Amino acid sequence: RLAPPAEDAAGPMKEAAAPGTAPSDELFGLLSALERLSGAAWRASSDATAARTFARLRAPVAELVSFATVGILDEMRAQPGDPQLQSMGVFLLRLLVQESQAAKSIVLAAGGVEVLVQVVRNHATDERLLTSALQAIDGLRGLVSLLEALDRLRESAPGTRAALWAIRLATKARRSELRQMCPYTVLPVLLSSAGAHREDTRLLATGLELVSDLMMECPKARTAFAELGGWPWALQVMEENAEHGRIQLFGCKLLSSLSKGSSFAEVHTDRAMAVLGRALQEHEANERVLNWAVWAVQQMNGARALVEPMRKGCFKTPGAVVAALKSLGSISFGQSDGASPEDAPAIIDAVVHAMRLFSNRDDVVYEATAALGYAGAFVVGCSASEEVRKRLLPAAEVAVGALLEVLTARMGDAYSVRTACEALAEIAASGHEVTRCLQHVLVAEAAGGETLLARISAAHVSNQRLQLTVLWLNGLIFGVAPILEQMAQHSSSYAVLAPAIRTLASLYGESIELEARELEALPKALRSVLTAMANFAEHQMLQQYACSALTSMVEHIPSTQVSDEIVAECAAAAATSLSLVRGRTDSQTDRSSSCAAYLRREASRCISALCAYRPALGGWLFGKGLHETLSDALQSTARGVWDGKRDAEAEETMRLELLALSYVLGPQAAIVEALRCWGTSKPAVARAAADAVVDMVRRSQSVGGHQEPAQALQAAGCCAELLAAISAHADDDDLQSRLHLAVGFVSAPSAD
Repeated sequence: RLAPPAEDAAGPMKEAAAPGTAPSDELFGLLSALERLSGAAWRASSDATAARTFARLRAPVAELVSFATVGILDEMRAQPGDPQLQSMGVFLLRLLVQESQAAKSIVLAAGGVEVLVQVVRNHATDERLLTSALQAIDGLRGLVSLLEALDRLRESAPGTRAALWAIRLATKARRSELRQMCPYTVLPVLLSSAGAHREDTRLLATGLELVSDLMMECPKARTAFAELGGWPWALQVMEENAEHGRIQLFGCKLLSSLSKGSSFAEVHTDRAMAVLGRALQEHEANERVLNWAVWAVQQMNGARALVEPMRKGCFKTPGAVVAALKSLGSISFGQSDGASPEDAPAIIDAVVHAMRLFSNRDDVVYEATAALGYAGAFVVGCSASEEVRKRLLPAAEVAVGALLEVLTARMGDAYSVRTACEALAEIAASGHEVTRCLQHVLVAEAAGGETLLARISAAHVSNQRLQLTVLWLNGLIFGVAPILEQMAQHSSSYAVLAPAIRTLASLYGESIELEARELEALPKALRSVLTAMANFAEHQMLQQYACSALTSMVEHIPSTQVSDEIVAECAAAAATSLSLVRGRTDSQTDRSSSCAAYLRREASRCISALCAYRPALGGWLFGKGLHETLSDALQSTARGVWDGKRDAEAEETMRLELLALSYVLGPQAAIVEALRCWGTSKPAVARAAADAVVDMVRRSQSVGGHQEPAQALQAAGCCAELLAAISAHADDDDLQSRLHLAVGFVSAPSAD
């Protein structure tokens, strides 16, 4: 919103008016009526009567705006030397042209720009009035007009400040306009105007801010900056104003942008590094300057530029150390200068040194643990030669040792413990060498008692997020055995069971080939999940996690001695869990309904995976009467989808529900009936059915004692239903391709 000038809002105009011409209550009432009509124009724009009324108002309103504009401009022309009157006139003109192209045309036609130019010329020392007038000119003529004004006002410090500030406001609001301008047009004006007033720190700070914004928004401007002598100008400004916070802030931002390439930064690296080093020393208490200075150092000279100062203790305040650690934590290892595998040991050493130096500072410890996890994982997982990896392994062990120190010293601080565990997990997941090291260290540290991770888990038993992290780390180091122990010890604790089940899902789901210990533990893991499902039979979220975990274990069952009895129990448990959400439709505004959709999806995925492994389970589930629960799940999901609308999540859920139901009832009863009920009205159902058809036929196996899928679908008239859906959804290209693919699978000669 525009605010009136600092003076009395009606003062100048009111004083200039003749006696008896002050705005009356009647006038204010009429203006209020117009304002109300303006609101009604938007609300009732589709009404024919209102549309005709407002169409008749266009010419009178345009005449009214023109009359007001002429009046304002006449007042301003009559008393060009009165700053109060000119301020109010400029304010009113800005109100008129705001977001109205028609009003802009009226003001331009009435000579508004010429009057505003006279304001700039007559009040060259009134910075507030100048800024407002220039903003009005910008509203009428755009950013180019401000650059022209800046070029003309460069000899005047107030004029230059006003023009720079107006340009700053304009570019913040319309960055796209700045990107479209030619840097060879913009930069000479900015550099010469700011260079003409080296003693004016406020002006220089604004100039640096504009140049840094231009470098960030328009990378091609970096070359122009270097060619136009921008480097010496920027570095000299920073050198001469080393104690000025805003100048250093925008100078550091500028240097960080220039370091990204195309600016010949290498020619000025030494001088720039000296400037940045002084900025770090002079502004230790200014976090913004520190962050940008450290980032510029890293961008300009690589990670090595931060490592040595950290090891020598050059960063003397916690704020400076945090800024350096954040920068190290964002390095692209293996891609940027100073971040090769050989540099990682020095980086880890510097981070550990900083963490121990400020061990009582939470922020330093948090940033250091994150940086150690990132650097340690790179060392363990880098694609260097075996010889190089062996040489670098001690550095990863140093990082692991420092993280274990954090766990021991800060066991009561949940955030510190979680951050350190996440860092250790990142390292452990990158290579087995560190995993074996962690095993030895933790076992030796336990000395026959509880391991460090077990003590942490017990100390934070109600913290689900921390439990999930600790269990995941435990699984990476020791396998699933300690997770199953935790589940047995805390069989009545949701805070332990939910993270444990999610960890099992990740460990079994993310591994293509399991180690022998995980395969041996698979039957026990399945039993543990089933026990948890029985203990929390009414807990919807745990049932969802459990179904997901069972699905992740299914693909490993053929490699183990899992009995058919356990497999059947898993299928029954997944099908029974659907009773928790029976009759609920999916809804994005109802959290419980949304969670219901997630449970239906995971339970159906689990049942279809189990039946694909043991096809006879379909008939067994039918005999148990669980087909009704599956049918209700499909109907609930389908009813929750709008006619004529697509929904990717619902389509995936229905695909899985159709697959599960096909194993139990046969594809002709599941897929074909779904197409008949909703295929032509609900494109989401048609898409789910088409994908289910393709999946079923591709498996080319008997389904629960029924006919081959293609034969069963063909005999039930599936092709006709698919063709009807194709005709009903002719405008959906993606759906058309899916439906045609399904028709091809059903009617292929090999399926006869």
